[in-house]
Amino acid sequence: MNLNKNAWFIISFLFAASIYFVFGTTYASAADEHYPKQRIRLESSSGLNITPLGDQDNAPLTTKQTSGEKEERWRLDTSDGKQFKIRNMNNGKIIIPAHYALSDNNPAVVYYDNSRKEELWNIIGADKDGNGDFITYKIVSALNNNLALTLDGSGVKLVKYTGSSLQKWKLPSDGLEGFGGYAKETNGRQKTGTTGGLLGNVVYVNNLAELKANIEDTTPRTVVVSNNISASAKTVLTVGANKTIVGSFEKHNLNNIYFKTNASSGNIIFKNLTIAHDQSIRENNDIPVYITDSRNYWIDHVTFQGHSYSENGPDVDKLLYVGAKADYVTLSHSKFTDHKYGLILGWPEDDQQYHNIYDGYPRMTISHNYFDNLYVRAPGLMRYGYFHVKNNYINNFHLGFTITTKAKIYSEANYFGAGSEKGGILDDYGDGLFKDVGSYPAIKGQKSAETSWNPSSNYSYRAMKAGNAKAFAERYAGAQRSALYYANFSQFKNN
Repeated sequence: MNLNKNAWFIISFLFAASIYFVFGTTYASAADEHYPKQRIRLESSSGLNITPLGDQDNAPLTTKQTSGEKEERWRLDTSDGKQFKIRNMNNGKIIIPAHYALSDNNPAVVYYDNSRKEELWNIIGADKDGNGDFITYKIVSALNNNLALTLDGSGVKLVKYTGSSLQKWKLPSDGLEGFGGYAKETNGRQKTGTTGGLLGNVVYVNNLAELKANIEDTTPRTVVVSNNISASAKTVLTVGANKTIVGSFEKHNLNNIYFKTNASSGNIIFKNLTIAHDQSIRENNDIPVYITDSRNYWIDHVTFQGHSYSENGPDVDKLLYVGAKADYVTLSHSKFTDHKYGLILGWPEDDQQYHNIYDGYPRMTISHNYFDNLYVRAPGLMRYGYFHVKNNYINNFHLGFTITTKAKIYSEANYFGAGSEKGGILDDYGDGLFKDVGSYPAIKGQKSAETSWNPSSNYSYRAMKAGNAKAFAERYAGAQRSALYYANFSQFKNN
């Protein structure tokens, strides 16, 4: 059979394309993303993280302490929200049973994605914390739920599931630190971390109706905002439990859309969104993110865009409220701009009748955020709760901290820029508890007693120097059009 040059070209092209489809797309899928997919670590009960021992095919799995390196980050890929491929973010390969053999004591390895059923895993809740939330999970073969990933020395094997602690894994969200993550409660009891819609399906929304339809129930789901969405007037949406609302890199603007929670909320992530509102929406309860109930929230890489204001104008709206019985919240890597009032944190009334009801709520970590041109309440007006406020950059402000009514604040290595000379870094009513370590400039005018609480009793963390935190927030805080960066990444460990 004779083939002309064009025919040979076509055949060669199709063959090359087929090879790329089988082999090349595996690696592209690890990096070629149009929204910031959630990364996790796979952490044993002893605090060790699964990592590949090399980048080659059939590389075994090992475990080690977290270091912030890319090799310890994993992504869950799913087409149905039930079965998952576990993909390494350093080499793009997935966890499989060695040689695809579903047998007891077979090692787990990483291998290229070959679209076989043996590559699929079910991730099923195992132990619960004291609040009734799953804190550990078993990771079992989707074809044989009796075989689970099991810590074996420093390696990982498939072993018949017995409920051993060696077969139970935590799923910490990469980049999440503080009270929204795995932490100790103030009574010393371990709690789980925020996972949002990690263990559910992924849906893409392009308009208000689709957004509303996909966030109000409690089914685990990642909701990707793929288009800029605007409402003509204030539109309030209730967010049900187990959701990740994440903006795409290209389009992630929401205008006049207000999120609130209720008793059926909790375990919610807001990520890579720009949230704005019309200047005419300016009453006291006009707050774009309004969190009042339940626990485990992570607000991350969100830009809260305000508008022009007059210092003596009628605006009384705020940008963020976390109060009432909301608990275990991390606000990180976000940006707040151009608003008269910033954040209101803790039940908003001071009367004695509320003290025993709301004392201790929320427990909240505020880290690596950028507050720019907020007249007052940046980083916030704080009542009742425990607040770890570290490594934030506050610039162009009149009043910074406002402390009142039993707030317990540990401030650490924050940087206050223009506005510091006005003497308003600390607006202290004298009825809270406060301590600062390492902020710039030194914070003066404290009236409240010094708190004895230290957040290191609740979770481990690393703090940058104040000047480095300023530079980090300027570059990486807020919604992004490309990869998200986190302060725990290894390249920032010397900051």
